[in-house]
Amino acid sequence: MQEPPPVKGLLIELEAFATAVAQLLADETIDWQWRPCAGEWSITEVVCHLRDVEREVHQTRFRDLVAAENVFLPGVVADDWIQQRQYQLQNGPAALKDFLAARCQTLVLLDDVPEEMWERRGQHAFFGPTSLHELLYLAVQHDTAHFDQLIALRHHAERA
Repeated sequence: MQEPPPVKGLLIELEAFATAVAQLLADETIDWQWRPCAGEWSITEVVCHLRDVEREVHQTRFRDLVAAENVFLPGVVADDWIQQRQYQLQNGPAALKDFLAARCQTLVLLDDVPEEMWERRGQHAFFGPTSLHELLYLAVQHDTAHFDQLIALRHHAERA
């Protein structure tokens, strides 16, 4: 993995993402269920994915690595949750509210991390040895990928 940007900037990005998503999806006329085509995700599915990844992947890994060094960090294929958890049938705005609350919890958790702990390493199932700093960077990259997706969906969902 490439050298991640400084922690402070990543934490700012983590918070800014939540604010940007809330603003992007604030319009009540958005069709949360619209899909570009079969097999593509709707806004509801993206937001449910963000909520569950925040709670079950990011927070779990951060907590585990803060609690102990050299912990095993299991790999997760969260894309499978789309069908398994029937995201399309869930309430998108409620999922957004839950994601925003979970992101706030994440930020509170990470705000208390001492500077020297950011280089603490765990053993990730997919990536091998990984630091808390690198996990934070992965979370920001995950946000970026889904923000671009949400922008495209929002643009088309309001025209559909």
